[in-house]
Amino acid sequence: MARELKWWLAAVLAACGVITVSYVPPRGTAPADEWRAADLVLRLARYRRQLEPELARRRESDQPGPALIVEAPDSLGARAREVVRSAIDTVWRKLGLGVSKVGVGVVVDFWRTRSTNTDDTPKARIGSGGHLLPDSTDRTTCVVLIPAWHWTGSLETSSGRGRNHQVEDWVEAGLGPCAFLAAWGGSSVQRWLARRNYDLAAFPGWDRERSMQSQWMSVRFATEAQAAPTWWWPGVYGHPIAAIGCLAGRPTSCRTAVLSDSVPRLLSDDRGWWVRNERPVLGYRYLGDVAREVGHERFLRFWNSPESVDTALAAALKMPVGDWTERWERRFVPRLPLGAAPPAAAAVLGLLLGAAVVGLVACGATRRQVR
Repeated sequence: MARELKWWLAAVLAACGVITVSYVPPRGTAPADEWRAADLVLRLARYRRQLEPELARRRESDQPGPALIVEAPDSLGARAREVVRSAIDTVWRKLGLGVSKVGVGVVVDFWRTRSTNTDDTPKARIGSGGHLLPDSTDRTTCVVLIPAWHWTGSLETSSGRGRNHQVEDWVEAGLGPCAFLAAWGGSSVQRWLARRNYDLAAFPGWDRERSMQSQWMSVRFATEAQAAPTWWWPGVYGHPIAAIGCLAGRPTSCRTAVLSDSVPRLLSDDRGWWVRNERPVLGYRYLGDVAREVGHERFLRFWNSPESVDTALAAALKMPVGDWTERWERRFVPRLPLGAAPPAAAAVLGLLLGAAVVGLVACGATRRQVR
């Protein structure tokens, strides 16, 4: 008996070791990420200085649109600048931004990798972008860095001076919170969003309604060909607990997912890049959809309201935040069934197997006592 117990203990310890090695990040991961974040801030600050003359010229002449820097290989050169400038001007008009309250500078970077760093410091990841929001050193400028190395094929396939709708969509998504600040300026809501890393204002989608259901279902949770969705549970449980409750149709959980600065997760290691900053599911679209539904004036009152965010948002929505959010989630995903609900046949089979195991264990224990 003692020997069997030792083997069981050894197996448990080995399993724990495998789990630890698989899930605990390397010791140098956190410092490396902090280095990359600091390096990105410095890079954005340098871009802000480069953009200052163009931003000042646009302010003085009341010229709409953002200042632009395009960094690209010589092989793309003028073509890249032409397409990007046209796409940005089109998106700016569609969003109705005009002469913005906060000046916006856009940097579109077509380089896939950079060889300027010759030391052993951590390098920026491919596709790294970011935003430098107004701060104490510059309260009137927001800078966007949009990685564009994957746009090259789109530039090559487009011809003439026609619109490139794909590039326009990418530019609109890249503007992120800078578009919100350009439209409505800074406010107490901005401070609330900053504590959440602007997760609800990552996409300025107030220009038109977009259907995301087919893409969302096929990639994340289910296939449309099935009558009943087959949920991808690792993706579900990678989200915060409140987001899971909101998927299940619980308005209280929806309210928590939207309003709380900190929401706990079931899985602390974030089971995928797509859920790292999500509180409500597809939350990056949230405030853009709110702005489209309530209209410019009501959203402006919410943005500048001295009331608490909960009160101001409910006033703009004309209903409790949780109720509106639950209805909003249904546009993209069906209601998530929570709780144990196995089919009757499966439940009976499980009970029979469980009874058989208990009987075998009891039989073995009886024989051991007789000896």
